[in-house]
Amino acid sequence: MEQLLESFLTYFFSHKLELFAALTGLICVWLNTRNNHWGWFFGILSVVPYIYIFYESGLYGDSILSLFYFVVSIWGWYHWLFGGRNKAKKQKNIFSESSILDKNVIEELNAENFYEEKTNQKESENTELPITHMSVKFWIISIVAGILGTIGCGAWFSTLPNATVPYFDAFTTAFSIVGQFQLAKRWVENWIFWFVIDVVCVGIYYYKGLYFTTGLYAVFLVLAVLGYFEWKKKMIE
Repeated sequence: MEQLLESFLTYFFSHKLELFAALTGLICVWLNTRNNHWGWFFGILSVVPYIYIFYESGLYGDSILSLFYFVVSIWGWYHWLFGGRNKAKKQKNIFSESSILDKNVIEELNAENFYEEKTNQKESENTELPITHMSVKFWIISIVAGILGTIGCGAWFSTLPNATVPYFDAFTTAFSIVGQFQLAKRWVENWIFWFVIDVVCVGIYYYKGLYFTTGLYAVFLVLAVLGYFEWKKKMIE
């Protein structure tokens, strides 16, 4: 028991950066399942140290992926907050040139209608992005893009020095890019993709001895299921 505790403490103090990345990543995904935009902030805090951690572990795909996450998280955060554009219904001008009303009155009323229309349009723009379903078209695009990315990245990673499990690394890289795009678009089906990705990640990180990260992705599996049903419920509401 003492030896087990000593091994844990040794691993803990030698992997503090990984623990920080794992904890902030956990907060990120939990907030995402709650449809809370602050998840993107904690995602940024998580992916920065993971760029270094994965590179040192020979998981080049995951290192590049973390860099990609950093950029996309900034865009995704903005897109969630301001990506929804509710188109205001254009008001029809009920006055015609042949109207019996005085021309000056018509012009005055038209000006008021124009002002109200512009005001309504401004109020309706840059609204929060709603949760929606992914179309069949994007289902096909997502799967094809993920497969092609896995093949291409796997062939490339195989040529890099000290690369390990290159095609599994490529799979998580390619499909995570797809999943991150779906998450930023607030498509509920993104959680299905993340569940599959997390299953593969658990195996990879355990194999590489990244135990904090292994535990993190095991929790992600549960959160992916919870996130799917939570988003579905919010759609119904």
